[in-house]
Amino acid sequence: MESSKYIFKKLTPINDADLKIYEDALNFVFQENDLKNVAITGPYSAGKSSVLETYKARQPDKRFLNISLAHFDSGSHELDSQEDRDNNGTVKGIQNHDAVLEGKILNQLIHQINPNDIPQTHFKVKKKLSKFKMFLTTVLFAFVIILLLYMVRFTDWRHFVLNSSDTWLKNFLTFTTNDTTVVIGGIICVSIFMYLLFMTIQMIRYNKFLFKKLKIQGNEIEIFEEANESYFDKYLNEVLYLFENANAEVIVFEDMDRFDSNQIFQKLREINWLINKKSNQVIRFFYLLRDDTFSSKDRTKFFDFIIPIVPIVDGSNSYDQFISHFKEGRILDKFDRQFLQGLSLYIDDMRILKNIYNEYLIYHDRIQTTELNNDKLLAIIAYKNIFPRDFSQLQLGAGFVHNLFFNKSTFISSEVQKHELKIQEKKTRIKDAENELCNEIDELDAIYFTHSQALEVNNKRESQFNSRADFIREMKNNPENVYYRNYHGQQYDLDFQKEYEKLSQSPDYARRKSNIENKSSTVIEELKSEISRLIEIKSKLESKKLHEIINKRNIDEIFSITFTNEIGEKFLFNDVKSSPYFFLIKFLIRNGYIDETYSDYMTYFYEHSLSRVDKIFLRSVTDEDAKEFSYKLKDHALVVSRLREIDYDREEILNFGLLGYLLKTQNPHLTRILTQLKKKKRLDFISQFWATSEEKRSFVVELNKTWPGIFKEILNSDYFSEYQKQQYALDTIHYSSMEIIDELNNEECMTRYISNNKEFLNVPEPEIDKIISSLQLLNVKFNQINFSKANSLLFMEAYKADLYEINIFMVSLILNKVYALQENDDYIHKNYTLLVSRPQESIVKYVKANISDYLELILKNCNLKITDELFAALEIINNPEINIEYRITYIKYLQTEIEKLDSINDEELWPALLQFGNLRYSEFNILQYYYKSGNGLDDILINFINSNPTDLRINYEILCEDFGQEKADAFIDDIIQCDKLINEKYESLVKEFGTYYESFTFESIPDNMIRLLIMHGLIMMNETNLQFFRENYIGSQVEHFILINIETYTNEVINQDNFIVSEIISLIDKEISDTHKIKLIELISDPISISGKRYSEAVKSHILKHNFNIEDLNDLIMNYDISSPSLKRLIISIFSDHVDQITTKGFDVSFSLLKELLQMDEMVRGDKSKLFISLLSKLNERQVYDCLEILERADLLGLFSGKRPKLEQTEENYKILTIFQNKKWISGFDVEKTDPNYYRAIGRKTAIK
Repeated sequence: MESSKYIFKKLTPINDADLKIYEDALNFVFQENDLKNVAITGPYSAGKSSVLETYKARQPDKRFLNISLAHFDSGSHELDSQEDRDNNGTVKGIQNHDAVLEGKILNQLIHQINPNDIPQTHFKVKKKLSKFKMFLTTVLFAFVIILLLYMVRFTDWRHFVLNSSDTWLKNFLTFTTNDTTVVIGGIICVSIFMYLLFMTIQMIRYNKFLFKKLKIQGNEIEIFEEANESYFDKYLNEVLYLFENANAEVIVFEDMDRFDSNQIFQKLREINWLINKKSNQVIRFFYLLRDDTFSSKDRTKFFDFIIPIVPIVDGSNSYDQFISHFKEGRILDKFDRQFLQGLSLYIDDMRILKNIYNEYLIYHDRIQTTELNNDKLLAIIAYKNIFPRDFSQLQLGAGFVHNLFFNKSTFISSEVQKHELKIQEKKTRIKDAENELCNEIDELDAIYFTHSQALEVNNKRESQFNSRADFIREMKNNPENVYYRNYHGQQYDLDFQKEYEKLSQSPDYARRKSNIENKSSTVIEELKSEISRLIEIKSKLESKKLHEIINKRNIDEIFSITFTNEIGEKFLFNDVKSSPYFFLIKFLIRNGYIDETYSDYMTYFYEHSLSRVDKIFLRSVTDEDAKEFSYKLKDHALVVSRLREIDYDREEILNFGLLGYLLKTQNPHLTRILTQLKKKKRLDFISQFWATSEEKRSFVVELNKTWPGIFKEILNSDYFSEYQKQQYALDTIHYSSMEIIDELNNEECMTRYISNNKEFLNVPEPEIDKIISSLQLLNVKFNQINFSKANSLLFMEAYKADLYEINIFMVSLILNKVYALQENDDYIHKNYTLLVSRPQESIVKYVKANISDYLELILKNCNLKITDELFAALEIINNPEINIEYRITYIKYLQTEIEKLDSINDEELWPALLQFGNLRYSEFNILQYYYKSGNGLDDILINFINSNPTDLRINYEILCEDFGQEKADAFIDDIIQCDKLINEKYESLVKEFGTYYESFTFESIPDNMIRLLIMHGLIMMNETNLQFFRENYIGSQVEHFILINIETYTNEVINQDNFIVSEIISLIDKEISDTHKIKLIELISDPISISGKRYSEAVKSHILKHNFNIEDLNDLIMNYDISSPSLKRLIISIFSDHVDQITTKGFDVSFSLLKELLQMDEMVRGDKSKLFISLLSKLNERQVYDCLEILERADLLGLFSGKRPKLEQTEENYKILTIFQNKKWISGFDVEKTDPNYYRAIGRKTAIK
């Protein structure tokens, strides 16, 4: 390989590192003789070896000896089972780590020391034996054997030589036949034997580990038993000897921390101490270790000096190293910087980074193809370096990453199920909303909000509202004005907001409230749109790659997979999951750097042969183990050539790429695979292929031709979202012939679908003529169109072709977009007026052709209110093509005033005009209806008259002029007798008639109306009408008739022949003049009570003189003091005639009245005494004294001055004295002893003067 083409990186330590402070630290170590155990610490690949190698290169005078104790875990098994532990729970094999380490240290030490420098050591290094020495030993050994044979068979040898026939041989060997030669041979033999024995003993001594057991006479002896004893302890002298003669100032121990054994450090420290104690030269031990080998206290206690190495590479700066190496290797431009930044976060080892770089160069060169993605290749290389074992298993179709991709279908199924649950949840919300009986929250609140007390809001009870919902709404709007009353009528404020919030605690209420909120068309549309979106997502999941289905919700689930093989063994992949680099796999797979094409980046590719992925697909067809529809094929033609005819009937053949190839090439097998789709109704495959394939046009054409019922199946399928159904319909219209479109419209399925799809005109580049003609063929009538998304040109053509349903949405849309009218309430209240304002528009003709349907629509959507202008309203009302019921309802909702009743041609509609208040309120329209409708003064006309507060002015004379006297009299009579007219209307009519009845003959006219007739003079006061009233009406009505006409009644009508006493008595109680009252009183002689009456003094005086009622006596006494002087005189004269009644009934006579009576000359003395005695108990001393003076009773007056008068024994005196004694005005009285006909009374002095 040319160096100019590729630049590889060594993994070994470098010797040109930038030391900086490290060099100062190492110099300090060598300057201080007491620093003998030095640690150089840092994580793996931090650059510890490079720092030391660089220092060695800069200090060639210093002698270093390196002992590398690398130990690597193969990761092939885990020492975690019970079989791997001893009885104490200690892992087997760990116990003898120290011995192994010591052996390794000695082994490396011996092999790095010149054997000539350690001649005294018993540890020898095996060397290659000299051929000369081997030959010499062989010769000596053979010579000994020959000498032994010579000495043992000397006689035979001498005989053989001496008797030899060969003269030359005999002469040459004659000296061996002497006895002296035998002695010399023996000496030589002994010498050689001793030499060989010495060499053998020496070899056994120096190589004693070669001999472990000897077996002598059946007994086995263990020469060097294998024990866990320390070599350092057992051969301490040898060890010290080796270290002393190593000819090094520094012994460097590398990778000792990999054994996780700290005991070896203690022994090395002891050895260092012993060496330096014996040696004149300072020998230092350097330890290259991880930072976490010791605890903080142990490491500072053990080491004399610690030099920490700052890592060259970690997750924070590895990106810069990537950039540096890749730039140097001239491959930086091949990668996405963002990918390198992400990858660098997981690479914290310089050796791994360099090896990734090296392997990338090799892999890229060997497997490079035109489709190679450099980021994906680098991802595979990074994964291979961090997880080599799992990478190896991946190549064999096993391991963690393999199972991730193997289980992709399971992950997809899980995601599909989640989306299906969401779809069902939203469908349930729509269904619940549609089934909810309540339309407003207030209605629901009216059901659930209850309270034990009768509530009021703004001084109104629930019964005063149209509905309970209105009552609840009012409380919600005015929560501070809600209160209740107790049984005693006391008012208490209610915390309505607190009570109302309790409703939310009811799950049933919350559920139904949510249903009502979902009822709005906006929410329903949002839910349907979301369902369509979820269905579309679900349909696309099958074709997605693994990284496209990973999200925050399922990432943990996906990366926690396990694998169970056929015999039930479960693989948890803990070696991968527990790795600190596990998140690297997540990063690479989640971001798609390792995806389903990973095999392309692991092996060679040979053209013109069946690729691995194609082979897997063919195997899946043969094994009837279907792959996902989106499975990528490499060579479609090659795959088709390998398939059999029968294979196209199998479900496993369904593959997007394969079908696309068949469509593109119009392969004969296309019909067979389309027939399979039809027979098995594989709409799942159809939806996904149609949505993703580039052969959409040919697919739609061929599928519609093969399967005419496809569109109906699509409409009923959940595999197609609403948007996809729409697009398929558009594709069908664009690509299929009219005959095929007509066949697809099975049971008008396309017609109904398109008509109900408001998004259907959302076509970016439509073939307008083709679409319009197809829609006309299908007789499509759009019930809604989303104008904001619709193609404007296509919309206008659809509008001109009347391809829409006459509904409020479409009519409003046309008004807004075609008429350019701002949307307002006129859309629903004044719709027809707006439409006919531009009579040239096509919608006007369309509406008039369907006027009944149009009016039905308006009536349903006008919110009970229509404000069409008069010309438009008359056009509707007078249109005979419209059902009369619709026209009546139109009139009911119409707010526009109809000026004249006769402008409506159909008299059958007149009652509706009056009934619903559309007709102008006028005398003309009332009389038109009365005289021309044939209904007369019916309830409708009466209600119409009552409906308006405007006064009506209908004059009798004008009626006679317009309609004749007979009809005028009939109208007047009907009005007079109509008891359904409200008082105001009745009065406004009758007061303007300008006529009256000399003989009134209408019976049973209500009280209020008869009073109005009387008030406005429609009934003349005469004896005839008076007598009719007395016979047919109650007293109050008769009385009212008289009072209104009192002058005529008193002066002209009433007399001695026709008066009624009760009628007179009732009248004098009314507010009429005294003249009328006295004149009426003069007609009768019966007593008239004035008690409680508010008669004038003149009337009272007249009554007391001529019609006094004895029952008024007490009232006269009670009111005497407040009466006028003239009336008092009249009362006194009356009392003087009725003293007995006063004294008998015990009336409470005032003192002033009493004095007046006692002073009357007309009253006899006896009556005065009776009156005095009857009132005596109620009088005080002063009043009694004054009365006695009036009565001239001096005998009794003396008692008040303490006298003891003698009084005649009479009943009168007895009563007086008894009362005096009871009041303690006297001390007592008794019968005079000297004269029994008298009393003797004993008086008391008082303050009376």
